[in-house]
Amino acid sequence: MNADPQAAATRPQSYPYWIDEHVRFADLDMQGHVNNVAFAVYAESGRAAFLREIGLWVPQAPRYSVIVKLEVNYRRELLYPCAIRVGVRVLQIGRSSFTIGVGLFDGEHCAATIDTVHVRMDAATRRAVPLADDERARLLAYLGALDA
Repeated sequence: MNADPQAAATRPQSYPYWIDEHVRFADLDMQGHVNNVAFAVYAESGRAAFLREIGLWVPQAPRYSVIVKLEVNYRRELLYPCAIRVGVRVLQIGRSSFTIGVGLFDGEHCAATIDTVHVRMDAATRRAVPLADDERARLLAYLGALDA
């Protein structure tokens, strides 16, 4: 058992939800590798697909989530062309917030890990609200084993 959550974040088996992405030529910087901003876009694609899948992102819904913290750990460069796998897991569930971990993989190699803290909001009041029981249950199904 490995108690280091960052080590687990670099292993594909730590992620229960996956989407495919790819490096676009437009994602490159002047050195010819993927620009740091593109890493955040790949992670966004994974998060958005995941939140849609579990019903926590519905356009015009009375409740929504906002990102209050985003942390990127770059682990290896990505080059063009490249097929990327984006893994998503839930790291933590609080009263009105939850943390999502994303891993970007080139084959079995982890190129980056991105953690985001989301707060659940009421659309009418624009204030934080506690997670509903059904929202919590949907997130719990993807709570990643931190020592996987």
